[in-house]
Amino acid sequence: MAKTLKVFSVVLGLLALFTLGLGLRRYVLDAQTASVPGRLPFTLEGALFFHRVEQVFEKGRLPVVDRQCEYPRGLRVREANTVGAEYFYAAAARLFPRALPLADRVRWLEAGWFCLGLPLLALWIGLRARSRWAGGLAGALYAVALSSVIRSTGQELSHENFALPLLLASFAAEALADRAATRWGFWLAATAAAAALALALMTWDLIQFYVLIWAVWLFVRLVLGRRLAEGRELGRALLTCAALLLAGGLNPYLRAHGFAASPVLALAGGALAVALLRRRLGSGAGSRPWAWALIGLLPLLVAGLLAHAYQASYGHFGELLWAKLRYLNVKPADPALLTFNQRIMWVPALHSATWRLTAQLFPAILLLSLTAAACLALRKRDPHDFKVAPILVGYVISLLGFVLFVRLHVFLSLFAVALLGLWAGWAECRGRWWQWTVRAALLAAVAVEAAQVVRQPQALGRGNMYYRELAELTQWLRQNVAPEPVLANFGVSASILEYGQCPILLHPKFESEIIRKRVREYGELLFTGTEERFRDWAEREGALYYVYALGEFSSAGIAQQMRYFVNAVAPRPEAPAWRFENTPQSLKLFAPVWGNRKYRVFRIRLRADAVVAADQAKVAEAAFQCGQLDRAERYAVEALSRDPQQLVAAAVGFFRFRP
Repeated sequence: MAKTLKVFSVVLGLLALFTLGLGLRRYVLDAQTASVPGRLPFTLEGALFFHRVEQVFEKGRLPVVDRQCEYPRGLRVREANTVGAEYFYAAAARLFPRALPLADRVRWLEAGWFCLGLPLLALWIGLRARSRWAGGLAGALYAVALSSVIRSTGQELSHENFALPLLLASFAAEALADRAATRWGFWLAATAAAAALALALMTWDLIQFYVLIWAVWLFVRLVLGRRLAEGRELGRALLTCAALLLAGGLNPYLRAHGFAASPVLALAGGALAVALLRRRLGSGAGSRPWAWALIGLLPLLVAGLLAHAYQASYGHFGELLWAKLRYLNVKPADPALLTFNQRIMWVPALHSATWRLTAQLFPAILLLSLTAAACLALRKRDPHDFKVAPILVGYVISLLGFVLFVRLHVFLSLFAVALLGLWAGWAECRGRWWQWTVRAALLAAVAVEAAQVVRQPQALGRGNMYYRELAELTQWLRQNVAPEPVLANFGVSASILEYGQCPILLHPKFESEIIRKRVREYGELLFTGTEERFRDWAEREGALYYVYALGEFSSAGIAQQMRYFVNAVAPRPEAPAWRFENTPQSLKLFAPVWGNRKYRVFRIRLRADAVVAADQAKVAEAAFQCGQLDRAERYAVEALSRDPQQLVAAAVGFFRFRP
């Protein structure tokens, strides 16, 4: 009876965590929706993600090549995107009432799926610390922490929200493997952990950051450690490495990006090779750890020389990291000091952390987690075998990563609450005073974090979007331009694709070398070229319309603007961008057809238009000479609409309408 009540209380507690997390996120989403006129749209990569979900929902599958994206060459979907969540969302969305819009269904699913990670985190820490209090407090902190809530409300779709519960499932399965009493139980849990990690990697490529943490810890433990790896420990590491290699070979995205030959997996492979060699040599192989380290680093050196696909896909992140280290994490005011990749990548959410931003994102858990890390790192013994060391390594690397790249706050938040949960378990071993002091501190942290979220929920998420103007733009494009291809900056292109139903040339995903090159050409011609060169490039790339977003010459946030990215902070007056912004009436090759306070739409006057206009002008002239005035007028007007500089058509019009 007592055991049944214990199980029931655990299940009830896990359900309460899920409900708390989902309820808080829906509360924030409702506030965000109420602050936006009309329906809340997805933007940036969220709009592209929703476009994929919609394709699966309507057609049952994704296209092999999406000709609507990166027009006209198209995009190989499975090689350019981490695919998987789309099929789940599309299938689960069919279970909702038909009257509910698809976007609302997907928002429920995104938040609900993410919140499945809350009980998984509680199980992971509860098993590690052998304490229901420890697991419950860690889960509650993750449920309400601002750094966890801010990107998981469903306001925007993100692959991370699908992958993180899978990562937490991997952690929970690892903890179960350590507690397994039988050999079969261990291997079953270890296999589940490896499979969940591989699935997480296939659905969000930034899981590679955790794989890096795992590889670093593996290297420290197996290569630099004095003790030889135990059979179970080594077997689980081999199983995990095999699962990651299998994912890298079978998954189209990871295969196209060269993950199987990545330096991260090479580091893990080197550590495992050294561990196997040391076990073969026996207990005397623990001496000279630095010699073993050199041997273990050899695969990393080889991967660095041969991993061309990986370098092409992710080398720009290395460029940015080097720039941040070189300039002490402060973005230079002079763009000439950086390369194009460094300039365009050093923006939210890859910008550097500041004290103010850190305090906003982590009002309570960061300071407490530093205290917890100190207590756990300095402990003299680990009576319950908490396996603190790998979590401490993850926490330290995530903290350093967050300082350089704010985007990594998702991992810092995860490891911070894990440490706090283990801290609660550690305190239970120290006596009643420690136990209740730590619990009180963590309960206060839950209250502070929740208050930060509840205080201004509408301010979370994307607060700087021009939602009304964006809706006006996409509605006009859908009614007047679709399905013609549109050139626009990569920030608005995904919305034009999804809501304007127009093919787009640029899109907001930079892992492709081709799209980075296209974005650079676009920006450089817009700010340093001429109207004719910009038109010729747009025509050559296949665009028929151009959408210009006003505000490129704002005095605020220059380092986040395209003119900074292309090293043209003060462009010449004849630059196309200056004319699009200030004197659109002076443009000869771009005809303004629509606009609002944020966006202007131009029809591109192509070279082919001038040829057709000349032919139409000849017909108009011949008709005028034969006295066919109505026909002459019709052809002259058509010729002038294609080419306002057509002199013959203008002359026919002048004589036709002369009083």
